[in-house]
Amino acid sequence: MPGTRHGISRLPDVEGDKPKRKRFKRFPIGYFHIDIAEVQSAEGKLYLFVGIDRTSKFAFTQLVEKAGKMAAA
Repeated sequence: MPGTRHGISRLPDVEGDKPKRKRFKRFPIGYFHIDIAEVQSAEGKLYLFVGIDRTSKFAFTQLVEKAGKMAAA
C-alpha cells in the first residue's frame, strides 16, 4: 500500500500545524538553571539536584539524602 507503513496510515502534514521555531533566549555567562527531583531507590528516597549552565550547556548532578538549604547551596 503506498503511503502506509505496515498497513498503518498517517495523517497528512497540514500547513500551519507546527509552531514556528524560536531562537533560544541568550543568557549571561554563569547563569544556571537548577532543578530538583525526588528519586525512589532500593535504599529509599533520594533527591536529585541538576544544575545547567545556560550558556555552555554544562550540566552538574548530585544525589543527596536531604534536600535542605545546605544541599541546595
